Amino acid sequence: MASTDKTLANLSAWISLAALAGLVVIPLYFRHEDARPLPAVPRTKPAPTVNAPAPPSPSPSPSAQAPPAKAPPATVPPTAVPPGTVPPANAPGTVPGAGAPAPATPDVWSDAEQVAGLRDCVRLLAPLALEVDLDMPMRHGQCGTPAPVLLHSVGEAEKVVFDPAPQMNCRLAGGLARWVETVLQPIAKEILKSRIVRIVGASSYACRNIYNSPNLPLSEHATGNAVDIAGFVTADGHIITVKHAWGPTERDIAAAKKKAAEAAAKGVAKGDAKPKDEGAQPAKPEAGGEDAAKKAATDKEKANLHKAGLKTADASRPAAGLSGAVVASTTPEATFLKRLHHGACSVFGTVLGPEANDAHRDHFHLDMKERKGTAGVCH
Repeated sequence: MASTDKTLANLSAWISLAALAGLVVIPLYFRHEDARPLPAVPRTKPAPTVNAPAPPSPSPSPSAQAPPAKAPPATVPPTAVPPGTVPPANAPGTVPGAGAPAPATPDVWSDAEQVAGLRDCVRLLAPLALEVDLDMPMRHGQCGTPAPVLLHSVGEAEKVVFDPAPQMNCRLAGGLARWVETVLQPIAKEILKSRIVRIVGASSYACRNIYNSPNLPLSEHATGNAVDIAGFVTADGHIITVKHAWGPTERDIAAAKKKAAEAAAKGVAKGDAKPKDEGAQPAKPEAGGEDAAKKAATDKEKANLHKAGLKTADASRPAAGLSGAVVASTTPEATFLKRLHHGACSVFGTVLGPEANDAHRDHFHLDMKERKGTAGVCH
């Protein structure tokens, strides 16, 4: 109960704003606690100073600040829209800088959408222990969200700081808060014997397609619905990064075994090609010769693995064979990351890590995407 009361106090500006919006439908935005106020969102009814008398010609759309200048008749193409209207920026025959009307005002969220976003934020985040700043609405074409937040920390007595604070929607912020408290901290205490105090390298909002490819759909990052996490810092100052602590992936292990086998095959073929001395007598095994042969085989295998770029499971003992020589890391840090990745699959709609592909070798991708009729993605 104390946690909820403190969180409600931290979000008092939001609750007051939602109540005001429900009465007069005019959302005003303030940053969290003692930060300075942000500019107000335009009212549904324009201020008298903005709504100046229009000229006799037909007036533009209400979203425009001033009527666009008419192009000279000679420059208007045959496909132009009727005078007095604002064509879209990509309308046929519209050439910026060639006497065509000014492009349309950038997309903005309506008052109703902004108020609905704020109400969702209060509903989702009020019961949780987290610290956020309410940010300005953002919209860039299909990208953006009407009520974004900057997530600074999760928790009260055992606070986890996000560095830097990622920008996201409130649904994702709520998911991260649940993940930190129900998955991250319990696993860290169990395996690392320490709690997590900082999440590093986190990033969220970015107006782009998946993998920045023009042929793929819009990324969940484009709506502030995804976050990338690169590492963690424990209370005793231990830094754990996904890139260095995860260890070899299944792809790495398979590639190393293949290279080692190819190197061994080449070595055997090269040895068979050597001419034999017909007159030579086979050497008699000396004392300890069997151990020497095993050592030679082990050294050869280690050399092959070294060429493949990986070490044996335990450098202090010889590898037992190719099938068991290269294994996934079992260090406490690697175990922590893998348990953390697995636990995230019960909270988020998409969880991607080093095993997914090389693009996610150095971070976790977590998003709240909803898929109708299908389970979430967890790789």
